[in-house]
Amino acid sequence: MVDPLYRVYLTQNDNVYPIYFMEQLSEGVVGYPGKVVVRMGPFVWTGPRGRNTTKVFSRKMQQPRKLVAPLFDKRKVLLIGADRSVQGLISTFLVTMGWTCTVLAAPETVSAALQREAFDAVLFGLGLSEAVTEAAIVRIKQIRPSLAGRIMVISDGLPSREVAELIERHDLVRVSQASQEGLLQQLWTALHELVVSPRSRELSPRSVQVARMIFDSFENPSPDGLRTLSSNARQLAYQFKEAVIDLSLDCAEGPNRISLAGQVLDLERKGKHEGVSVLLVGGKGTLARTTTNQFGEFQMTFESADDLNLEMRLAERSWVLVPLGKMDWVRQRASSSEAGV
Repeated sequence: MVDPLYRVYLTQNDNVYPIYFMEQLSEGVVGYPGKVVVRMGPFVWTGPRGRNTTKVFSRKMQQPRKLVAPLFDKRKVLLIGADRSVQGLISTFLVTMGWTCTVLAAPETVSAALQREAFDAVLFGLGLSEAVTEAAIVRIKQIRPSLAGRIMVISDGLPSREVAELIERHDLVRVSQASQEGLLQQLWTALHELVVSPRSRELSPRSVQVARMIFDSFENPSPDGLRTLSSNARQLAYQFKEAVIDLSLDCAEGPNRISLAGQVLDLERKGKHEGVSVLLVGGKGTLARTTTNQFGEFQMTFESADDLNLEMRLAERSWVLVPLGKMDWVRQRASSSEAGV
């Protein structure tokens, strides 16, 4: 019988593969190739795999012949929003591997946790919506910028379009929950690559470039061909390479509400961008999202705020940022309407 404090690993071709705790060492190694490595306290024992592993292990640990330093230093992982079963699985696994795991059921407490402790990595579970997850990610990056490249998310099977874009936009590491064994193996591999032995990622961070404003109706008269839905609407036009982004913003029903209509055009191909993801992003994350239709058109309604941007995914890992600027004119127009001007 193996004590719960023992950590069990498999080594093959200079790689180390962890096995989450098994009461019977023989059960933990059946069907696995390579050598068996058992960690007890500050020592590590290495031996061959086989049916008599338990007996060999017991005899060797009484008179250890091969002792080496611990394989890994103690690290800290912040686990947010995972299901209870997954929480227990991951927490037990990390503790068994010599790490520590802090579990947060509510992402609203992430700021306090980050100010209280220093973490080496963050893992988000499946129990949160994309909006809640992104808001927590934004707070993490603001409070601990060093964690920006060490944030992981658990994904069940093929992620939805929203989750896939969230992973891409924030350069997250995806850990699949296809099975318990696969989840733990992927998690350990990701932690090793992000924290223990950092190396360059296979995928480069997404490219975000700012579109250049080429027209603003508040400063210039409308040129020929620019859409005009209302004489009171603010017309904006931006250009990024051969793509032109035509926007029209106007007051909507309700206090400080704005309606936005836009179109993405490709001047080179004389065509339109269909199915382009369009996100309205503020200081706390994504506020609204939509996609362009077959004509490259899109619409959304939102509440006025400062420092709003549109983010458009024109190609894989290629995003264009369209700054909307300050929205003081909306409040001024609303005040004028109430005064009957």
